[in-house]
Amino acid sequence: MRDRGTGSAKVAVVTGGAGGIGRRTVERLLAADWTVWVLDLNAPTTAADADVSRLHHARCDLRHSDEVIDAFTRIATATEAIDALVCSAGVVKVGDLERTSIADAELMFAVNVMGPWLTIREGLPLLRRSASSDDPARVVVVGSIAGIRPKVASGMYGATKAALHVLAQVYAVELAPSGITVNAVAPGTTNTGMSAAASEQGTDSGFRVSGPAPLGRIAEPDDIADAIMFLLGDQARFINGVVLPVDGGTRAAYDNR
Repeated sequence: MRDRGTGSAKVAVVTGGAGGIGRRTVERLLAADWTVWVLDLNAPTTAADADVSRLHHARCDLRHSDEVIDAFTRIATATEAIDALVCSAGVVKVGDLERTSIADAELMFAVNVMGPWLTIREGLPLLRRSASSDDPARVVVVGSIAGIRPKVASGMYGATKAALHVLAQVYAVELAPSGITVNAVAPGTTNTGMSAAASEQGTDSGFRVSGPAPLGRIAEPDDIADAIMFLLGDQARFINGVVLPVDGGTRAAYDNR
């Protein structure tokens, strides 16, 4: 296993790692002996038993290209290469398209689309140094089933996630010669602060969360982190360009009713 000069065999960068799915992914990576850099406006907090000696924070607003560039410049001073990049940062504003404000639309596209595009682009020099066709570096973006099936009152959010899915698949083809795989996970309703905020916004907008999946519950952050960790693992080294729904069958049920 490769030594990155940081006391750990592998290094990951996680955007949005201070909360929700990103936070749980950070905890899982730390438990698997990765060194983790969190790019987030907020400082990361983890479970009490997490080893934070390998946890680093670079404060970063993905809406500002200079902050993304500065974050990767800082990471490059501490490690020669990174093995994985997880783009988990996201924002949701619900409401019908007619009344979606320009500010809300710009915010969602800036964070949900431009942010991952720029983060991957700026991470490429470090990702390429650890990559080969037999042992690829990994990129995983967190999309949404909202980007797969249209849903009333979340059209703009769904549009950003659909765009993110396309971005990930194009990157997958463009970066394959460099030994980098790019995949997306598409969660259904998940027990996170962002889902709770969307539900609260829906009181006035008509938006309704999908609710329990056919399996009888909504997802927990660990359910999504499981899929991310699989895509970062050896068993997924030949998986590339996939958009993987992790929704307990919600999308399938919607298509069959």
